[in-house]
Amino acid sequence: MKQKYDVLIIGQGIAGSCLAYLLLQQGISTHIISSPLKPNASRIAGGLIQRISGNFLSLPDLIQDHFDDAVSFYNNLNSVFKIPIIQNYPTFRILDSSQLKLWEKKCSQKRYSAYLPLNLSPFSINQKTHQAIKFNETYVVNTELLLTLFTNFFIKKNMLTLYTLQEHELTFKKDRVEFNNITANYIIFCVGSFLKEWSLFKNFSMTNSKGDILSLRLHNPEKQVIQSDKWLAPAEDNLFKFGSTYEQDSSLAPKKSNYYELCSSLDRLGFCDYSIHNIASAHRCTFYDYKPSMGFLSSIPQVGIFSGFSSKGYITAPSLAQQWSRTFPGIKTKELLPHRLNRR
Repeated sequence: MKQKYDVLIIGQGIAGSCLAYLLLQQGISTHIISSPLKPNASRIAGGLIQRISGNFLSLPDLIQDHFDDAVSFYNNLNSVFKIPIIQNYPTFRILDSSQLKLWEKKCSQKRYSAYLPLNLSPFSINQKTHQAIKFNETYVVNTELLLTLFTNFFIKKNMLTLYTLQEHELTFKKDRVEFNNITANYIIFCVGSFLKEWSLFKNFSMTNSKGDILSLRLHNPEKQVIQSDKWLAPAEDNLFKFGSTYEQDSSLAPKKSNYYELCSSLDRLGFCDYSIHNIASAHRCTFYDYKPSMGFLSSIPQVGIFSGFSSKGYITAPSLAQQWSRTFPGIKTKELLPHRLNRR
């Protein structure tokens, strides 16, 4: 007997988890298929939630539009799951000479005045002092914990199948999609960089970039975020995450050269007493215009995507998933529809 759903979601990273959870809140029956074999970039990510972004101390509109909604979403999950998923940490942004000039220029501008401090906060790591500015509105999502909680929640609701789905196993009908004993009105791909494996999206203009991230234990650590050309953020089990490298590389395994690069960055910052727990790799999916995409294909209207969040998914995915769940299957953010991604 067929199990019938409104929506079948492929992938259970931050995008798929948020969309499934919020569709459920709207009474839309949903099932998830997630591969237990493929690396989950959302688990490996640092989970940083902050307004000021990147080496150019910028305030991207995409981040500002969704920042407050994201923080509210995670705070609500703190209450639902009765465990701290998101926490606020002081952040020290170490500035090189060019960034120091940028800060001096921007801190007095009206657009930045609410976010950039007017004074430097010199910051020392094991007696090595850095020029830095301090942010107080930075949050860190415990990514491993969050996705484990979502997994357990979906299993309890009988919403999750752990299976590595192949494209040939799907059957597309005029008004539905079928897989084994599952039939759904819509299928939505939330698979990030693995979109490239599906011929449905072969014409999309997208780039996957790889990042290696260390998990490490610091001795006598302070619970804070440190940023320079890399970032250091608290994680679960009294560990910290440190990353990330950046390269165009399709391999799934971390590179020894990236391990040494990350350790060298730690040393330059002044850290000398730490132990490495592991190193992991994640791939970011980025579309040509650096915006995520959501909505259905014009060629196959029952096939949708919710992907392309790059390194900002923990900020943008909850808010956009909430927007879509309220109007589903319609969509208000027309500029994010996937037809724009087809190569011309």
